Amino acid sequence: MNTIAGYKQPLDKRRHKRRGWEADAKVWIGRWPRRRRLDGSVLNVGVAGLGIEMDSYVEKFAREPATVSWVIPPDLIQSRSPISVRMKGTLVHNGTMESPRLFGIHFDQTVTEAVQAHATRWKKLCAAAAATMLAAAIGFLKTRNVVSFWYGPLIQVYSLGAAIYVVSRVGLSMFYREPRDRGVFKSVTLIIAVKNEEDHIAETIGRCFQSHYPAHLMEVMVVDDGSTDHTWDILLDLRNQYPLLRLFRFASNRGKRHAMALGAEKARGEILIYMDSDSMVDPEGVYRIVQPFADPGVGAVAGHTLMIVERDNFISKMECVRYFVSQRVMKAAESLFGAVTCCPGPFSAYRKEAVLEVLQPWLHQTFLGTPATFGDDRSLTNFILRRYRVLYHAGARVSTFAPSTWRTFIRQQLRWKKSWVRETTIAVRHMWREHPVAVISYYFSIIITLVSPLIVLRAFIYSPLALQSHAYFPYIAGLLLVFLFLGLVHYYHTQSPYWYYGLFFAILYCCFFCLQNYYAILTVRQNHWGTR
Repeated sequence: MNTIAGYKQPLDKRRHKRRGWEADAKVWIGRWPRRRRLDGSVLNVGVAGLGIEMDSYVEKFAREPATVSWVIPPDLIQSRSPISVRMKGTLVHNGTMESPRLFGIHFDQTVTEAVQAHATRWKKLCAAAAATMLAAAIGFLKTRNVVSFWYGPLIQVYSLGAAIYVVSRVGLSMFYREPRDRGVFKSVTLIIAVKNEEDHIAETIGRCFQSHYPAHLMEVMVVDDGSTDHTWDILLDLRNQYPLLRLFRFASNRGKRHAMALGAEKARGEILIYMDSDSMVDPEGVYRIVQPFADPGVGAVAGHTLMIVERDNFISKMECVRYFVSQRVMKAAESLFGAVTCCPGPFSAYRKEAVLEVLQPWLHQTFLGTPATFGDDRSLTNFILRRYRVLYHAGARVSTFAPSTWRTFIRQQLRWKKSWVRETTIAVRHMWREHPVAVISYYFSIIITLVSPLIVLRAFIYSPLALQSHAYFPYIAGLLLVFLFLGLVHYYHTQSPYWYYGLFFAILYCCFFCLQNYYAILTVRQNHWGTR
């Protein structure tokens, strides 16, 4: 087990305090066909692991996957009675020559997460059944695309292909597993570029310092990109509260990319974790996002962004579904092949040496003769992906705010689309080197994005005017069923009451945002839409 010089206790015990607890447990260790079942006695427990004495000596299974069936003490989860659960984790040998049968099990999820999953298992089962039936209905509806093929070949091929693409993404995401907890502790630097964020920056920094990660292995750095409000004054006050906080300031606005680059140059950590200035990291987020870097071939890891749903903010309810699908479905499918194409700004980690290798070309990137001033995160991911694998970690979570006005939301969407246009023209030249499934999916997604506005215009304008109901009714029904299907997938994982809000985004997409793709292409050289 990893330890730090000067500290006698293992790191996981320093991150989470253990308390005594006696209970019998059953443990399944290893992988098939070497998998074996043993009995043990729980000695102590914490929210992220337990200590156990096995009935036999199994050190050869250290660092192997383990599943333990045990009883959680009620005060650990603030329950009235103990709860029996089965949890997955990693076996670690804690024993000595005198007591060789002492082991620890690091859980893949916290006890709180396991209890929540246990309590919602029936809701998940119902959601899975509903999603399966809906997938069958979509498949049945898509048979009309074959029957009616010659009535509109373009729209039939597109409709069938788009449905297959979405359902296949969901199917692949079912095979996704979060990266293993390898007990890795690397020095990290959390870098936050800010500009006029006086409302959220204090909470963002506070949440960083509440992370369950060894304090001497973590630093928090903030680069103020020429704020004109009280952000800098707040940062100075926060440094009095958090002496380890490092602050840098640009005299005038230079752009988020320059702030990110300065952070990379000044960072002391081996891993750079970039965060947005309104992101609230989960206490386990830093530890979890570091684990995949045990593999030297991993250059970056995308965290999982949760949308903070505000009662009076319709956009946040709609975006909570869209954000989840774009990550837990789309990025999870890409992660199976180590080819995640965009690490999100709210929470992503990069190997420092990998960033420094591409820092100058990334910092001074141009497109069609103009400096690239938006899409910094997608662009950096694109550079890293050429030399390293890029993964997604669904358990490394952060929460962020949605735009509060439609004007801000539309600007955000246009900025993202411009970034997609620019980086796609670059990525198509090297993505062919990735896994064949990832390659086919990537290029097909480009075709869908570019063709969708034409299909929408034909289905919603030309076909009704030409009284061709056979062309637009199946398309509209199929579109709504697909988004309803994605909403059920979202509910399966989150049990969110806003799962059906994805339907509203489907309507907005058809009415406006898909057409925004072409506007983004035509105005891609205009940089005034950037956030910095």
